[in-house]
Amino acid sequence: MGYHEIDEKFMKHRIAILLLSALTCGCDQENNTEEVDDVYQPNPEALELNNKAVNFIGNAAHSYDSIKGSFYDSALIYLNEALQVDSLYITAYTNKAQVLRNKGQLKESIDVLEKVESIKPGFVEVIMGQGLVYEKMGNMSQAHKKYNEALEAYKARLEDNPDPVKVKLDIAFLYIFLEDKHRGMNELEFLKDEYPDDQQIIAMEGYLKGFNKEEFIKTY
Repeated sequence: MGYHEIDEKFMKHRIAILLLSALTCGCDQENNTEEVDDVYQPNPEALELNNKAVNFIGNAAHSYDSIKGSFYDSALIYLNEALQVDSLYITAYTNKAQVLRNKGQLKESIDVLEKVESIKPGFVEVIMGQGLVYEKMGNMSQAHKKYNEALEAYKARLEDNPDPVKVKLDIAFLYIFLEDKHRGMNELEFLKDEYPDDQQIIAMEGYLKGFNKEEFIKTY
């Protein structure tokens, strides 16, 4: 596998986890589910409804702009039904927030993410997601507030995390949104010294060097 292949595969995975990415849904099909919460088990009926929504989200991602809206509307119907069945199903909430964001309903997307925070306080990926949506709305004061909250949550996670590289990479990426790309690159240099052969670090370094925050926010 070449460097470019490692870079592309790794970064798609990392961005999906970090940002509740619109490119890969929070929950895949039932036989290949990556739960946001690895302890909570959703109601089976809610899981099935969520998976139907995921199909529509996937269809929207590969369709013309003129019909994306109808796919998203169908996804919302299933997600709302899933949440009626299981009001604690975090993945359905994050998928709903994604759909609303893709429809341009940014305030509504944040409201859904706030609901997730009430269910699972300190859920750093959701806090970061709120910051990104606020920045997309042009509300930089709220965005930076959320980014700083996310930084503190990451530091707390780092204290007892068995995979410090993953968390430290998230922190390095977060510094870009705190307007400190130099700090992010320095964090990567420290990681490279500590883990010189780690392909995740090498991939992230290449990604950050060419990263365009404005373009990312625009397409988020």
